[in-house]
Amino acid sequence: MKVTLRYTSQLAAAAGRSEESLELPDGTFLVDLLENLADAHGPEFAKFVMSAEGVTVTTLVVAVNGSQVDLKEKIALEAGSEVILITPMSGG
Repeated sequence: MKVTLRYTSQLAAAAGRSEESLELPDGTFLVDLLENLADAHGPEFAKFVMSAEGVTVTTLVVAVNGSQVDLKEKIALEAGSEVILITPMSGG
């Protein structure tokens, strides 16, 4: 199944792009996608997504198909899903 990912601010800079499409196995869960992205895009990206213990970072906000999701829930992605990863804004 194909999903679209969109990255904001620091994640876009760390990934070297603001969006990408990936082909994933049917039944992929959001947390599995996040783990794979952290591995694929390296430590600069991973620090905004997953802790060293393999837990999603509490400051990460994720929207699936336009709705913010609770990362403590087991969320299965579907073909055509759009996943937006949002990091907190910095500055004052």
